[in-house]
Amino acid sequence: MLKSLRTVISRNYADLLNRDAAVIEDLLETPKRDGHGHLALPVFAWSKEAKMPPPKLAAELAEKIRARLAPELSAVEPVSGFINFTFQPEYVQSLIAAEVFGRRGRIGYGTSGGGKKLVIDFSSPNVAKPMHVGHLRATMIGQAIVNLAKSQGYNVVGLNHLGDWGVQFGKLAWAYMNWGHEYPFEKEPFPSLYKLYVRFHQEAESKPELENAGAKVFKQLEDGDAQVVEIWKKFVAISLADYQRIWDQLGVKHDLVRGESFYNDRLKPVEEELERKGLLVESDGAMVVHLDEFDMPPCLIRKSDGASLYATRDLASAIYRMQELNADLNLYVVGVDQTLHFRQVFKVLHKMGYSWTDRCHHIAFGMYRFKDAKVSTRKGTAIFLEDILEKAVELVREIIKQKNPSLENAEKVARQVGIGAVVFNDLVNDRVKNVEFDWDRILDFAGDSGPYVQYCGVRCLSVTRKYGKPVASEFKIALDTPEEKELLRTLLSYPDTLAAAFDGFKPHILAGYLIDVCHRFSLFYTKCDILGESPELESSRMTLVQAVHHVLEEGLKILGMELPDAM
Repeated sequence: MLKSLRTVISRNYADLLNRDAAVIEDLLETPKRDGHGHLALPVFAWSKEAKMPPPKLAAELAEKIRARLAPELSAVEPVSGFINFTFQPEYVQSLIAAEVFGRRGRIGYGTSGGGKKLVIDFSSPNVAKPMHVGHLRATMIGQAIVNLAKSQGYNVVGLNHLGDWGVQFGKLAWAYMNWGHEYPFEKEPFPSLYKLYVRFHQEAESKPELENAGAKVFKQLEDGDAQVVEIWKKFVAISLADYQRIWDQLGVKHDLVRGESFYNDRLKPVEEELERKGLLVESDGAMVVHLDEFDMPPCLIRKSDGASLYATRDLASAIYRMQELNADLNLYVVGVDQTLHFRQVFKVLHKMGYSWTDRCHHIAFGMYRFKDAKVSTRKGTAIFLEDILEKAVELVREIIKQKNPSLENAEKVARQVGIGAVVFNDLVNDRVKNVEFDWDRILDFAGDSGPYVQYCGVRCLSVTRKYGKPVASEFKIALDTPEEKELLRTLLSYPDTLAAAFDGFKPHILAGYLIDVCHRFSLFYTKCDILGESPELESSRMTLVQAVHHVLEEGLKILGMELPDAM
């Protein structure tokens, strides 16, 4: 919507400003202070050329623009070194109505992706191990970027780089062949699998010979032994089914599963290519690629015992994604502790001569810090993701019992609000920063939280029910109170917010925007009587209420959350 406003200015005043229209549109920004209009044009860069101070230049240019004011504009004012543009309320409201009511399900969507393919590796747990709370960040940041990318017109492939290979699977297969009959795999497949995993490692502490036994079985797996391969496939299927059960609760979907095992037959060709290009060198028996010119330690490709490493697999995976999946963008949503690893991998690809390396990005994120250490776990050594989600739902159930015991669909709402609260707490923080996990803040209905945003959307629905009539999809009259104007100005920014959140791969930009919409709506709700006014004013204010609801609903959906009908 702001794009339309930018176009009005560039179309009408490019000649007067003696600038290219595209340059003007790029320079226009949203004023940070209320009452400073819809768009601001900085003239600082032009002052030297004009040989006058920016404030004087802004005043002079504003006067020229006012002399031939476009019909869509209501005011043009110089403020320091900016020219501030305010648009006619009727024009602003017509843009919002057309976008919000004319594009339901795709409000704010852009076309900058142009159908290009984006491959994104996210969540990616390790087979046989429950997802822990750290997986929440990789999962929800990844899914939010998937949704943001789709909103910008990208063809998205969500990829699960499942941890499904390594000597641990030989150990697990040995445990299954020897102890599997002691566990209820038919009734409780994943819990049984995890118990086997834990038991093997516990017993190996006092019986080190088990490590050798597991290594031998892994060698059988590598050699394609039919029985061991069948057991391994069973482990993968059991794990994926359990992970999907949790992903379903979070609204997460992968399009492709390409686990570590997928690249087994692609590792040797990568090493051969490195050797052919003179990049692979021996170092203390291991094979490495030196990265001295980038002030980085060598990238270890093969250990002295001949085993390949994560770097080898990530080189193979990047080549596969870019050349066989034909990705235009290749993203890895992985913790910040892997920053050096990905920098090394991308530089090795660069040295191999791949021109697409600059389209591979590590989407790093910080870690969780727990304010309240008293979080129950099954083992006491890890905080499992499912436990966090269930505790959140349980806490919301209690709140519902205390404050709204007659609420319909209480269990559904408890899950929407509880899980949504955990997700929002993750995404409202800049992904590169560590996140404090504090239940009081996460479930604060009055704070900048997921429940607060959901409650604002529910309040919109409540007003609509009281109105009791169909809400018009256009504004009957211009809304002109300060609260209405600022709420409308905020709604205008929704498409730009989606674009900015995707461009920086930072969902917190969208989460923060939704909080801002709620703050603006709260002021409007408090200061302006919505119902009981003249028919035209009541209708227009209800249109605004409905517009807010639709933006909150679709914005939350992009973040992976649902908006309840009632709370």
